[in-house]
Amino acid sequence: MSKDTEPTTTPTLYSVKQLAAAEPALSVGGLREDLFHRHTNGLEASGAVIRRGRRLLLHRERYMAWLIDGRASLRGGERMRKAA
Repeated sequence: MSKDTEPTTTPTLYSVKQLAAAEPALSVGGLREDLFHRHTNGLEASGAVIRRGRRLLLHRERYMAWLIDGRASLRGGERMRKAA
């Protein structure tokens, strides 16, 4: 099979509510907080957030990798002090 005809896998994207339902340890509020701070907490840079119009969708595997890496523990001013 040539490289051009190999099947590609498209990642499943989740809304905030869908991801919270799929991952019992996550809450809608926690996900929204992560999204609100996505520019400073590294979430956007991780490639886990996809914008479609006004909607923000989450790539589940990338989000979970970002969460497990511990980058989610940085909040508010703590992020700013760490970056300096």
